[in-house]
Amino acid sequence: MARYFIAMPASALIAFLLFSFMAWMVDNGRTQKPEQASPLQFDMVMVENDTDVQRRQRSVPDQPETPPEPPTNELPKPTAASSLDASFDSPVAQLSMNTQIKGVAIQAPSIGKLTSQVSDNRQLMPIYRVQPNYPSRALRRNIEGYVVVRFDIDENGRPFNIQVVESKPSRMFDREAIRAVKRWKYQPNVENGTASVVTGQQTKVEFRIAK
Repeated sequence: MARYFIAMPASALIAFLLFSFMAWMVDNGRTQKPEQASPLQFDMVMVENDTDVQRRQRSVPDQPETPPEPPTNELPKPTAASSLDASFDSPVAQLSMNTQIKGVAIQAPSIGKLTSQVSDNRQLMPIYRVQPNYPSRALRRNIEGYVVVRFDIDENGRPFNIQVVESKPSRMFDREAIRAVKRWKYQPNVENGTASVVTGQQTKVEFRIAK
């Protein structure tokens, strides 16, 4: 019983000392100031290369001299000739095609010469003409003829208001003659610097089969 009373205070004292020592250890670790780390220093040094940079200089080539412009020769414009009754002949290339089938010779037709009769005391010469096509029905029947047409010329030199004055045989070649004359081109009639309409032009278109 006496041992019990002695052991109790001794164990309590030992426990108190133990806890006190542990508390002192913890407080001592917190109160110590951390060592200040020395700041890092970097020294940067720019080193220049000893080699010199060589710059290339490019020279601009001399521009070639422009040759002088050649002189332009102006062509004289065709003028309208005054005439009461005039005619012009133009050579027409004849197309020929000779074929023999069982002793029968076939020859392609050619368009005959074109004559132009101009009223209104003026004649305008066409600068572009289209040859008419020979109608197949007339070719099969070996028929020749002509068509006289009257027309006007506008400010651009184009025929318009084309009318058949006379045709032989009647209406056999009218369509092809009108179709061809409609595609002709005339030099515009200029009066006082302004293009004008010319009326009363008359042309005779002949249809001939090459012999």
